[in-house]
Amino acid sequence: MEQEKQLFSLAKKLYEEKFWNDYWDTDLIAIQLENQKEPIMISILGKSEQNYGFLFYRNSKELSYFFDIVEQSNWRNQRTPGEILQLQKCLALEYENRLDLDKKAYQRIKSSGISFRGKKAWPIFMDYCPGYYPYPAEKADERMLIDVMEKLLDTAKDFRKKLAFYETERMSQEILLRTYHKDGSYEDGVLNLAKYMTNGAAHIEEAPVLVTKFEMKRVASQKFGTSIWELDVGFIETPIIPSEGGRPYFPTLLLVVNSETGQIICSEFIKPGDTESLQRLLIQLILSENGRPATIVVDACRYAHIACDLGKLFSQLDIELTPIQKLPLISVIKEDMLEYLEQ
Repeated sequence: MEQEKQLFSLAKKLYEEKFWNDYWDTDLIAIQLENQKEPIMISILGKSEQNYGFLFYRNSKELSYFFDIVEQSNWRNQRTPGEILQLQKCLALEYENRLDLDKKAYQRIKSSGISFRGKKAWPIFMDYCPGYYPYPAEKADERMLIDVMEKLLDTAKDFRKKLAFYETERMSQEILLRTYHKDGSYEDGVLNLAKYMTNGAAHIEEAPVLVTKFEMKRVASQKFGTSIWELDVGFIETPIIPSEGGRPYFPTLLLVVNSETGQIICSEFIKPGDTESLQRLLIQLILSENGRPATIVVDACRYAHIACDLGKLFSQLDIELTPIQKLPLISVIKEDMLEYLEQ
């Protein structure tokens, strides 16, 4: 109970400081805790729109997802909330309206003994993971959240005096950093972001070929056809609740179109992260089509992620995976699907 009280007390203090009046969501703050291997990077939400909160990126891999969103935004000016949701990987402190809280979240706040009132002022702690619906943060993360929130209060106050730093060109490569030591002392500096600003999904380890050698041999014996295939692998924005319980997930849709005939030759749902099933579906597709495409084109926004799952597979089959800005056939098909679902 004492830990819960600390957690919600700090959430209230952070809300009262209203850091979003001064910081943009791209004005990242880095805090190095003495018991953490890497700095925790914090994004402050609320200045551009009234969705107040803090995003906590716990390591370089998680921060890479932040830059993934930024990079994809450069390709597309507008993204749906669902698309952004599916790209996030971090812990979050968000402030909601009282009536938007479910019974469990409300009871947890009341049990903490910390009072809240007002519009968009009630805190919830969430965990974001690509492919999965936002879920309450794990108990195991609460101690770290308390430590970093405690340090953030003072750090963000002090860094307010240095906000001009973020207006310079240096921001494209560096952010403000405060490093804490075991004795409670600290030193301020800057963190170079070069190693975090990966290209697309470079933070994801490239998957090996997961199908059998026999399957690969069968596909390798297929001759190359003349058509180019369009391929897309993306989350569907309607979450599925597993029958066995657990965290709801967004199913992945594999969509493949033969650009020569304009026909959809594959439309299959896969559980997120099931790379083996994804590879096997494509192997079976090539066999059913009686020929390998020399080239498969994908949306440039998704290229890095798709290459991580399928790059080695296609390389061994001498199929070229090519990014383009927009898939002419699949983009129309997906627009039609969206209109149908909205009806």
